[in-house]
Amino acid sequence: MLHGAGVHALREKRGGRPLVIAGGPAVSANPAPLAAIADAISIGEGEGTLDGIIQVIEGEGAGEPRAVLESLARIPGMLVPGYSRAGVSFSEPAALTRFPRSAVVTSESAFPDTLLVESGRGCPGACAFCLATSLYRPFRFMPLAAFEGLLRELPAPVARIGLVSTAVAANPDFVPIVKLLVSKGIAVSFSSLRAEDLDDEKARLVGEIGTASVSLAPESGSERLRYALGKKVADEVYFNAAARLRAAGVSHFTLYLLFGVPGEDEAALLDTRVFLERFREVIGGRHLSVHANPLVPKAWTPLQFFAMEDERELVRRQHELEKTLRKLGLGVQIKSVRSAVRQALFSTGDEGLGLAIVHHVEGGLPWKKALKIAGVNERFPHEKKGPETPFPWDGISGPVRRGTLYKRFEAIERGSAAGAS
Repeated sequence: MLHGAGVHALREKRGGRPLVIAGGPAVSANPAPLAAIADAISIGEGEGTLDGIIQVIEGEGAGEPRAVLESLARIPGMLVPGYSRAGVSFSEPAALTRFPRSAVVTSESAFPDTLLVESGRGCPGACAFCLATSLYRPFRFMPLAAFEGLLRELPAPVARIGLVSTAVAANPDFVPIVKLLVSKGIAVSFSSLRAEDLDDEKARLVGEIGTASVSLAPESGSERLRYALGKKVADEVYFNAAARLRAAGVSHFTLYLLFGVPGEDEAALLDTRVFLERFREVIGGRHLSVHANPLVPKAWTPLQFFAMEDERELVRRQHELEKTLRKLGLGVQIKSVRSAVRQALFSTGDEGLGLAIVHHVEGGLPWKKALKIAGVNERFPHEKKGPETPFPWDGISGPVRRGTLYKRFEAIERGSAAGAS
């Protein structure tokens, strides 16, 4: 983005003009790759730092960059390379009296003419691979009264509202919120649904508002691996949810699976085949598609200690999964394994990775050469890690203790191995 706008990517070449501030979940989890690029980085939830950032920009933004950066460094939750003292901590979780929503509604967006509203933050689940579960604690949801206030505040009526959350139907006010929106003539769409949240009433409501397609994420067809990963949802819960949704009129189902997870073996692949056969029987001829992606280790999750499989092994597992699905007559969309391996490097990389990206984008160097010049250890995501392994984000005080994460990782390894052939 910076390169395309004609702005130097490296902080030292800009001299604070323009000022580049970064934030969000990926950046909060591991800000190291942006340490040579961003002037300031917001760690944690934006509500904890945004007011302070605005005050500094309004008060000192036209002054000397050094004074601006020194002021930004004094805001709790702000990491300012070269200015922040040791021990930067995540900003405090926001009370969320006002939930974020689209600033612009247009037919030109990825979700045309849809007002997106964050109806919940965090997740009531405990999946070991999930960044939202680790970073956004506790789970907070937008209550019915807040939606009523939102509708009163809108400057103009909207035709569709999209509810954005990791667990839309886990909101205790999910049913009255949807009914409220429908009563106002507003169409409703969802970012995601969890099988364990879909009782008869919710499933029926999903169908009544005209939802034709639903995605569920069992992550693995092996109940053993699913439980080990922290997704303690039994196979029958997915089958029951599918049956309810089918009865409600849903005609297209998508399942999201992971491969390359701890403890994956031939038995798990067989379990996945049985799971998919049963799921297809339950939906009774409705359309079923499968999306499968390699597991990518993330900072601040128990799987930051996981040694990701090499690209060649992941490709082999991909082909095994594809072969299983073909035998069932199912197609599958799989994210590029090479892309996933690169994503793991971004997720766990240090400051050198950011320099490599600059060499690659601004300097036009081939990716492998850029990594070598920047001194990046490409093997780090694939290496075995222990409780003392240094990580690029170790200097940040986060929402979860490192020891707690490692104990859970050990439990994952034990659980995924239990009963394995």
